Amino acid sequence: MRIQNERDRVAIERLMSYMNDHCMEPFDAKKHAGVIFFSESKLNKVFKLYAGVGPGAYFRRLRIEKALDLYRQGVRSWTEVSHIVGYADLPSFSKAFKKITGSSPNAYFC
Repeated sequence: MRIQNERDRVAIERLMSYMNDHCMEPFDAKKHAGVIFFSESKLNKVFKLYAGVGPGAYFRRLRIEKALDLYRQGVRSWTEVSHIVGYADLPSFSKAFKKITGSSPNAYFC
């Protein structure tokens, strides 16, 4: 299903851009909904229609993609990468990384 309302589509695209620029901050559904003047329930519904996943899942994927970019650019360790992209510790990052990629950070490039 696709978004029928042009204003909703534009709002979701604006939020995606905002999320990309702020992916090192914690995800806060209320704050993110407020960025585009949506309620949390409207955000979840419209975002999923547009992106195929909810805003939280999309945000987690952004963080992992950013982590992969940093590692490819030569950031020395996964611990350092995990802190840069906003995870409190390496175990939480590793769990999220595996959920998104299907492998641990160390096994990903093997």
